[in-house]
Amino acid sequence: MSIATILAHVDNSSANENRFKAAVALTKEFEAHLIALFIVPTYTIPVYAEVPIGAEVIKTARQAMLESAAQAKSTCENIASSSGVSFEWRLVEGNVINTLNEHARYCDLVVLGQSNPSDLDDMSTEVADHVVLEAGAPCLVVPYIGVKKELPDNVMLAWNGSMESARAAKDALPLMKRAQHVEVLLINPEQGEVDEGDIPGADIGAYLARHGIKAETNCVHNKQISAGDILLSQAADLSTDLLVTGAYGHTRLRERILGGVTHHLLEHMTVPVFMSH
Repeated sequence: MSIATILAHVDNSSANENRFKAAVALTKEFEAHLIALFIVPTYTIPVYAEVPIGAEVIKTARQAMLESAAQAKSTCENIASSSGVSFEWRLVEGNVINTLNEHARYCDLVVLGQSNPSDLDDMSTEVADHVVLEAGAPCLVVPYIGVKKELPDNVMLAWNGSMESARAAKDALPLMKRAQHVEVLLINPEQGEVDEGDIPGADIGAYLARHGIKAETNCVHNKQISAGDILLSQAADLSTDLLVTGAYGHTRLRERILGGVTHHLLEHMTVPVFMSH
């Protein structure tokens, strides 16, 4: 896989600048094209509303959002211009999640933000929960507290032999190739369940080696702690710059339901998480 087009979801939140800088750094590293997408939600008047919402209220809200978009555009254009990357600004009105999914279809990587419920300007509520499962493209979710390094040198791959983890490993090859250290982490592996061979992690290690990636394998055996907490703990202990993992979920009554580990990581992440489904 090569990274030629990167889509960044932008807003006017306090976390937007650091998140966009991470997208710009990746764009420059891979000589890609960067699309900054600001989505103005479609404002409608629910027919079931107990208190009628006047057209003027909707007009005011939309105008405020357009002004917010103008501020975000100025910030993004300044950052992109100073870095000299190929850059495109898109302002679209519509449903945030559906619009992101539509634009992601034509990109190699989507950069999203972790939802910050304390920031009223944050437009990431439930975005990553859906897009990582529905976009059809790998997603890099950046924590709202920011990143230590815009380009990750220390990468951890969470591996369990599943289709999702295999997809994530393949999609993240460009990032792992440029990393200084790659750690493959297996949690409570059972012999014969994770790999074809007898040694857990041997097959994925050989696969990465054929791509020029020298990875170390680490197995953690602890069934008293959730897999999500183990991943976050190991990431902190090893000073991980990027966690690569499959995004797990299933469909129920037309809704995408995140798996427990995926939801836990998106809610409690302290380092960027690269996810594929």
